[in-house]
Amino acid sequence: MACILLATSGMSLVAAVVLGVQALSPPSTPHLRPEIMLRPLVEQAAQRSPSIRDLIDRIEASDLIVYVRLRQFAQSNLDGRVALLSRMPAGQRYLMIELACARSDVVTMATLGHELYHAMEIAAEPWIVDASGLTSYYTRHGQRTGDIQGNVTFETRGAEQAGVQVRRELFTTPARQTWTLK
Repeated sequence: MACILLATSGMSLVAAVVLGVQALSPPSTPHLRPEIMLRPLVEQAAQRSPSIRDLIDRIEASDLIVYVRLRQFAQSNLDGRVALLSRMPAGQRYLMIELACARSDVVTMATLGHELYHAMEIAAEPWIVDASGLTSYYTRHGQRTGDIQGNVTFETRGAEQAGVQVRRELFTTPARQTWTLK
């Protein structure tokens, strides 16, 4: 499964838009915020995968706000990526998970699990507040997979294993209608 963790200072415009929207949101909004069109798929993933459900619960208990959206990638072998957008003075950190368009539900859900694992890696390190910190962490704890036009990319064994575990759970657990996003 191809994955990219972005560490770039060019996210400031996106961060400003996200933070502007955040300022309008009520304080009780969830920490995991999929696009409206992705919400049913994320809910189904949480129903079918205990690993995804656990990762979502952990995100809800963290200081991270994690946006999830679909994206058309230039690289056809890229299924998803996560980027650190910004940190607010109050300590809230913002991530963006981007999932590739035109993938099967199973691939998209497994990729979501993979990327949520990366989000938890970041959540566990409160000092990761910018692109420099993200690069520093993954230089020590991950494997560098590329550097295209200033976008340094990394991968970790834990995230790869999370994606495999989610895929296994999806094939062994039938869909249930008992869990919904908050």
